[in-house]
Amino acid sequence: MKKLIPILLAAFTLTACEKQADLDELDGRYVVYTNHDPQTNFGNLSTYYLPDSILLIGNSEQPEYATGQQAQEILQSWADNMESRGFKRTSQRNQASLGLQVSYVENSYHFTAIGWGGWGWDYPWYWGPDYWGMWGGWYYPFVVSYSYNTGTYLAELVNLTAPQGEDKGLPVVWNTCMSGALSSSTRLNTQIATDAVNEAFAQSPYLTCQP
Repeated sequence: MKKLIPILLAAFTLTACEKQADLDELDGRYVVYTNHDPQTNFGNLSTYYLPDSILLIGNSEQPEYATGQQAQEILQSWADNMESRGFKRTSQRNQASLGLQVSYVENSYHFTAIGWGGWGWDYPWYWGPDYWGMWGGWYYPFVVSYSYNTGTYLAELVNLTAPQGEDKGLPVVWNTCMSGALSSSTRLNTQIATDAVNEAFAQSPYLTCQP
């Protein structure tokens, strides 16, 4: 199921028609897009691992990560939502059944159409399958096509219980893209980012391991 709430300054290429948004309601919020593998039973994946940093996607030739207060508040909103759905956070990657990776497009424009692999196929410094285990690449059981710009947050849930091997793909079973206008206020940007995380979960009632 694909869901899209149209809000300010984000362009998405989607296969479904969307209703025109009321322009008076667009200011100060993010577009939130979610997608998932309908064959995944999240009730069987009760534990997850969330890194303590956000990957920054920019022009640097080396990986960079956000770890400060703003990043921690945003990551905490992910943890709070996962907990509210019955998922238990673990501090050990090898004990988790799900991996949650969060990235931020810092200062570059990227476009990706996904039907065969990871969103960052042409970007060298993203969370890779080898970060999570011994997988040979990404595997999306669903097709995603979208564009994103500076100020976009990307997040994926990966199934760490999938069979490993160099010829195996690590399944991304849920993802979201959250994009919109940036403010000069760090506090406001943090708030609209956490609001977008809440909206991503509101769009995803199936994302639960509660009975």
